[in-house]
Amino acid sequence: MGGWGCPHDSNGECRKVPGRSCDPGMKGCVLFGRFAFSKEEKNRPEEARQRRRERDGRD
Repeated sequence: MGGWGCPHDSNGECRKVPGRSCDPGMKGCVLFGRFAFSKEEKNRPEEARQRRRERDGRD
């Protein structure tokens, strides 16, 4: 299994969201909305609703 590192992580601090620790997918993160995360709160609300509908077999 491989891993990756955020290019905006500077010793645990986010360089894109000043004053916040690096937490990939948090609101304000360059990854927010571009990828699906396992934690629903890191996904955009509409995307989360769409995935739930697909998972539950609804259109």
